[in-house]
Amino acid sequence: MTQPYYKSHWIEIEPERHVAYDDLLKFHPAMERLLEPLELRPGLKVLDVGSGPGHTTIALAQRVLPGGHVTGVDINAEFVKRSGDRARAAGLQDSIDYRRSEFPPLPFADCSFDRVWCKNVLEYVDDAGATVAEMARVTAPGGIVVAVDSDWAMMAVELGEASRQMTNRILEAAKSIAVNEPQIGRRLFHHFLAAGLQQIDVKVFASPDRKGLMAGMLRNSIARYAVDSGKVSAADVQRWLAELDQAQAEGRYLFLLPQFVVCGRRPAASISGE
Repeated sequence: MTQPYYKSHWIEIEPERHVAYDDLLKFHPAMERLLEPLELRPGLKVLDVGSGPGHTTIALAQRVLPGGHVTGVDINAEFVKRSGDRARAAGLQDSIDYRRSEFPPLPFADCSFDRVWCKNVLEYVDDAGATVAEMARVTAPGGIVVAVDSDWAMMAVELGEASRQMTNRILEAAKSIAVNEPQIGRRLFHHFLAAGLQQIDVKVFASPDRKGLMAGMLRNSIARYAVDSGKVSAADVQRWLAELDQAQAEGRYLFLLPQFVVCGRRPAASISGE
């Protein structure tokens, strides 16, 4: 069965894209505020849903030691292998394990984890609501679920008047195939409600990027998606990338992609009513 693009481009990743993702998906100090709702402490069992290259999984493990353990699950086999290598290099092989699996459903028993974390993944799954319900299911009573996701409908890229029309064409072409639920950020709140989670808190971080910190996403992801959509030519995308470089050099580059951070707690009584 042929997989939709929003999923298939994460199942099959070329070596050069793995290199790009290793850089793009690193754990940065600015992400500390995203982890705060997890209330991490030593001894906790944590699940990282869509763990990718494993940088954040390591950051989670470092915060639950001693005695804690983190499990990462991802759809891409090479991500799982690379993540395991990275955990061993960090001396954390006894505190982290990885599993390759599609989801939903998640391949874990009910109430397996004290904390469940998911960042920039739910826009790509077949059913975001079902995945959030699975995240709630595998969380122990009283445990915390945190999802962080973009809202692609709020994405803004501004390079200047001359390239505005092309920028808009490229963004729309990319959105048309790259994600299954482009408005996932704003929808997380209702997915958490439907999953039976309580004490739900919603925060939105929308710091504009003027230094090019997120330009790698535009070059390595958005540009590729636009070409793969067939709605924009490769030549047009190359001209746009040259304009992106020029805009950065001249200080007229601006990028904004709001991140919704939604936190909920599984009630003490089982969600399934057991």
